[in-house]
Amino acid sequence: MSASAASFRDPENFAVSVAGAWFRVANPASAKALRLLSESPLKTELVTEGSLVDFGEVDSAHASNVLGQIESSANRYLPREATLFWVESVELISYPWEWPNRLLAAAAEFTLALRDRLLDIGLDLKDASATNIQFRGTQPVLLDIGSIERWRPNPSWNASRQFIEHFINPLAVGASPHVSSADAWRLSQYRGLRTDAARELMPNKLRRRPSLSLLQATTRPVKSNKPSETRFADQARENPELALKATRSLSRKMHKVVANLDSGIHATTWADYGKRDHYASEALERKYALTKDFVTRDELRSDLILDIGGNDGLIGERLAAELKARVIVMDADSGALDALASKLGSTSSRVTPWLGDMTNPFPASGLLDQEFASLHQRVKPTAVLCQAVLHHIVITQGVPMQLAVDALASFGAPVQIEFAEPEDEKVRILLSQIPNWSGDYSVNSLLTSLRRRFASVLVQGSTSETRLVVAAESADSISP
Repeated sequence: MSASAASFRDPENFAVSVAGAWFRVANPASAKALRLLSESPLKTELVTEGSLVDFGEVDSAHASNVLGQIESSANRYLPREATLFWVESVELISYPWEWPNRLLAAAAEFTLALRDRLLDIGLDLKDASATNIQFRGTQPVLLDIGSIERWRPNPSWNASRQFIEHFINPLAVGASPHVSSADAWRLSQYRGLRTDAARELMPNKLRRRPSLSLLQATTRPVKSNKPSETRFADQARENPELALKATRSLSRKMHKVVANLDSGIHATTWADYGKRDHYASEALERKYALTKDFVTRDELRSDLILDIGGNDGLIGERLAAELKARVIVMDADSGALDALASKLGSTSSRVTPWLGDMTNPFPASGLLDQEFASLHQRVKPTAVLCQAVLHHIVITQGVPMQLAVDALASFGAPVQIEFAEPEDEKVRILLSQIPNWSGDYSVNSLLTSLRRRFASVLVQGSTSETRLVVAAESADSISP
């Protein structure tokens, strides 16, 4: 049993896993809101379209048993008259600092659109944390059903400051040509970017936009500032229809600001890699054929493929389309992933763009290192691709070959590597830029390192005269 540290900040309810199943423990107010949604056709619509995780109230006998286990083991006090809901799980958990700009913008627009639909039936979102949203492929889904509450007449939205700090401010900073919204999130220590920092970092042209400036000004702490719900309580109670119209107007303004922060695809190093001028068309076809052969060697390998350095997802997209594979395209270049996310839109359920660096994976962090799980805790691939990446890791970043292979083996899955040999044009360019480089970058060092970690190492073939494709399997059979 484990209580989710990610939901510990919510005093009204929390998520907990019991025997591999997820539950939400809700107090009476939270339970009423979830029942109201359950009784509405909106719940079926949202679950069917993939916008909301499915959930349901647990019968009293089963709930009593599970709540008893939680009370004795989960290190959380149960709210009075607690109600237990089962909750559908989302297999892949990612964080806003692992999203390219386009995914953060999609999550922002999704949050506002969902709130508008909830308001239709008398519900609201009590918070606007970006971590409430997850992605199935590129499709956003609300994971945190505990954020749904009854709407209390209010012309504003008490979660507006959080929405601005979690979405609008990082996107404003990410509109810079060379900085991404994920960079802004990391700068904020994973708590959302405050307006004073955002306005220092965002492009000058955005500082002059009145609509953006007015929204950002509402987040500045002022002693006399009371929550809008308290400040306008009497007027809202007297005229709830006017209050509803006002809060919907606020959502529309936020939506326009988010839409206007679309900065396009950053001009990063690999944003235009899709041209692949250094590959002949037949070489690309050989590359895909060898990859497909590697993946189809075991029917389980297509369950979750981690494509490290996958750039614009050329290979991953084909694997998803032809093999129905689920693919994480991981790259450290936000521009390349923005290009992929733009191409996919919000309709892909099988390909997920993921901003990450194999040599610097996100560690567990937050309260007791449990609030945010590490990359390796969250991503359990059934196959790993590392195509034309090792020369950047070993030569440019100076990582010894054995450690680079150890990093690949740490995922505990079969690995396929496309290795650019020392004679390759791109490798020679890298070496020319570091004239005193003296590391061991060779086919022999690669194979030797792989054999120390994998029971089976097979040279599959080549994609060109200077690019070798190697498959390594059974990583768990040999200790590091």
